[in-house]
Amino acid sequence: MISVMLLGGGGEAAAQNLDIEALENVPALITADQLTYDEENGLVIASGNVEISQEGRVLLADKVTYNLNSDIVAAEGNVTLIEPSGDTVFAEFIEVTGDLKEGFVRDIRVLMADDTRIAAASGTRSGGNRTEFSKGVFSPCELCRDDPSRAPLWQIKANEVVHDQEAKDIIYRDAWLEFFGIPILYTPYFSHPDPTVDRRSGFLAPTIGSSDFLGTSTTIPYYWVIDDDKDLTIAPLLSTEQGINLTGEYRQLFENGEIQIAGSATIADREERGSSVAEDRFRGHLDAQGQFELDETWRWGFDVERTTDDTYLRAFNFDSERTLTSTAYLEGLKGRNHAAVRGFAYQRLRSSDVDSETPIAVPLADYNFISEPGLGLPGARYTVDANLQVLTREEGRDSRRVSLVGGYHVPYTSPLGDIYEVTAQVQADGYWTDGVVPGSSDVNPAGAPGSDTAGRVFPQLAVKWRYPWMRQDGSVQQVIEPIVQAVLAPNGSNPGEIPNEDSLDFEFDDTNLFNLNRFAGNDRVDSGSRIDYGVKWTGTFGSEGAAGAFIGQSFRFSENRDAFSEGSGLEDTESDIVGRVLLKPIEHVDFLYRFRLDKDDFNADRSELDLSLGPEALNLDLSYFFIDDEAGNDEFDEREELRIALSSRLTEHWSVGFRHRRDLFEDTSLETAFSLAYQDECFLIEGVAERSFFRDRDVESEDSVFVRVVLKHLGEASGG
Repeated sequence: MISVMLLGGGGEAAAQNLDIEALENVPALITADQLTYDEENGLVIASGNVEISQEGRVLLADKVTYNLNSDIVAAEGNVTLIEPSGDTVFAEFIEVTGDLKEGFVRDIRVLMADDTRIAAASGTRSGGNRTEFSKGVFSPCELCRDDPSRAPLWQIKANEVVHDQEAKDIIYRDAWLEFFGIPILYTPYFSHPDPTVDRRSGFLAPTIGSSDFLGTSTTIPYYWVIDDDKDLTIAPLLSTEQGINLTGEYRQLFENGEIQIAGSATIADREERGSSVAEDRFRGHLDAQGQFELDETWRWGFDVERTTDDTYLRAFNFDSERTLTSTAYLEGLKGRNHAAVRGFAYQRLRSSDVDSETPIAVPLADYNFISEPGLGLPGARYTVDANLQVLTREEGRDSRRVSLVGGYHVPYTSPLGDIYEVTAQVQADGYWTDGVVPGSSDVNPAGAPGSDTAGRVFPQLAVKWRYPWMRQDGSVQQVIEPIVQAVLAPNGSNPGEIPNEDSLDFEFDDTNLFNLNRFAGNDRVDSGSRIDYGVKWTGTFGSEGAAGAFIGQSFRFSENRDAFSEGSGLEDTESDIVGRVLLKPIEHVDFLYRFRLDKDDFNADRSELDLSLGPEALNLDLSYFFIDDEAGNDEFDEREELRIALSSRLTEHWSVGFRHRRDLFEDTSLETAFSLAYQDECFLIEGVAERSFFRDRDVESEDSVFVRVVLKHLGEASGG
């Protein structure tokens, strides 16, 4: 069936002589300013804003002649053919079959759906899915707006270019890669996926580099699409100093989850902890994750991180972590309630770590319950937190713990607007231990006793009061809120028979001042009666301006040195002063300062400062961290460090960056890097020069230069 739309007076007169029955088998919709029919020669001639639609394809031209006898369509003058895929063909003349699938094109230009371009002197189309270009040019780069005749940044010129839309390939024969119109690389044959391809097996761009440890090295990855739901990347690392290192990554999707497994393996020299060198040892690592949904409530998963030795990951530039954590878990979440069973194994990579004293926690089970509000009193709710932990070591103390924390919470807002919250809470713990010396933090003490039991019941009653006051002055809104909390609890609730395993990493700051238990775990409790107090101020001004501040302190009625060590900020009756200052006065300015001040002389025991200043055109990120030698923990002593990062987008395409990390306490640099990059719609080149000052056995301080080049649709190449 044919539908003919006549637009304009001339077209209506011409249609009177049109034999409609002769056109009944033409499967197209034709619109034009004028349409005539040459019955003797079997020609339909459309002229003036011609548009032909056929099975999702649209042909536009100044003039179109359709030969009913040969089923050939000839179009000329501003010819445009729009494909169902979104690709658009431009030409001065095109001759195609009636279904617009096969034909010949002169002076062809193709604009693909992602703005990639192909141009050629002529082209032949067959099967509706294969186009062969003679003297073709391919480029995803935009043409110069001021001079479109100039060569793009890069392009591929070839005697023959084939676009196979069914196979989704673009194939070149006798091809040159050109930059700014200058040929730099020739190949007799070359192919790559067309822009519609998301995944395709094949070699990826190699990486070339150099370092003191590896020497000259190169990685040539091969990406294998095994199926729609799984793939594998094999990337052998070849180096002059360390030989061959085989790396790979496997990924698979399931109906209810996914897995991802990466790893590496090599035979190479390894420096031992005693500075001796073991030759030709197996070295490698495994990094595997997976997660699976069982139903709407339950899921399970795993995360495995292991390596053969302490320095392998850093030496081969795989990772810089100092502790690897492996876990498997089963957890459920329903409403306000959560349950989980986990297992943890650790591999510590510092030279001072003792592997046999590293704990394994299996199982670690938690259950957290929050009731619906309104139990007994308006808004009241109760909570239950249960925990089971079994912790073992090859050498040293072991412990098994059962913990139960139950609480009842009642909120109340008075007619004056001040807000209260009353909390009654009881924690009960039972311990079964082996090798624990009471009061000792040593996990493997000499002459440690055998099995023992310990326990405690620790009640707390807390009343928290706050009274927010608000003031509006034009576009400026301020809220000031005093906060006071009184906590009643017994002293001496941390007996030496209970080992401290999960509460070692303690930090007193503005975020946990009002927590009932300011420790991260259950092994230590915040015993004793106290009063916590502070004041918070927030302000907003203009459309984007904001600011805030908080300062607070805690007063304990008796010292609590059985839980808080010297330098913690909580060992005396009066705590250190903690607080923060936040400032966002205008867009592109963000300032945060957090502090802990000594209660006696107001000197800073701990300071953290973060500043982000400026837009993309010129942006400064500054980070400062300081901790006094008496305020540290077991991880480090006094520390003062500065990090600075400066970046600038010089133009639309050029950007530059600088970053530096310095240890101010030791007055030494830790890391310095400079980067320069150019990026547009089709090309990226980025260079990074870096110097690292870290040393740890076979990990040496070194200089490196890394260059990455990305050509759109052709992958990327890296070097250093």
